[in-house]
Amino acid sequence: DFLDELGELALGSRLKRLADRIMADAAAIYRHLGHDMQPRWFTLLALLYRHGQCNVVEAAERLGLSQPAISQFSQQLVQRGLISSTPCAEDSRRRVLALTDNGRARVDAMQPMWQAVARAAQELSRACDNDFYDSLRQFEHALNTASLKSRALAHLTRPAEGLSASSPEDKSA
Repeated sequence: DFLDELGELALGSRLKRLADRIMADAAAIYRHLGHDMQPRWFTLLALLYRHGQCNVVEAAERLGLSQPAISQFSQQLVQRGLISSTPCAEDSRRRVLALTDNGRARVDAMQPMWQAVARAAQELSRACDNDFYDSLRQFEHALNTASLKSRALAHLTRPAEGLSASSPEDKSA
């Protein structure tokens, strides 16, 4: 696998590949069980199910997604009758999102599937030498503390500390 050869240099590509595989499996599970759903809608539906209504800005902040992504997902879910999107009473430029009765019923129906997926993900996470999910959380925390960009730029301005100055081609040994 060429990404192994590149090591951490290809971390983003490797995580994207992993995410694509997980999302493809999730889509296959939805189809297999007869749910007309897209995996990318999951977090917004789960947020509204567990915490009730919220506006687009709050949803974006809580889910770590962009406001345009939340707006796009919410439009798709409104078209399917799963959520409502109404003007905010305090600021008519903002939209308040909430599950519809149909949306709540659909999420209720998906609970056994979501629980099975959670158990399967836990199995995969614990199949690693460490708890992968816990490591991922720690990685995200480290990234929130200092971005990849700031870290890389710092390495450009100071000598490497404990890292080989070799090129990625030299990692194949």
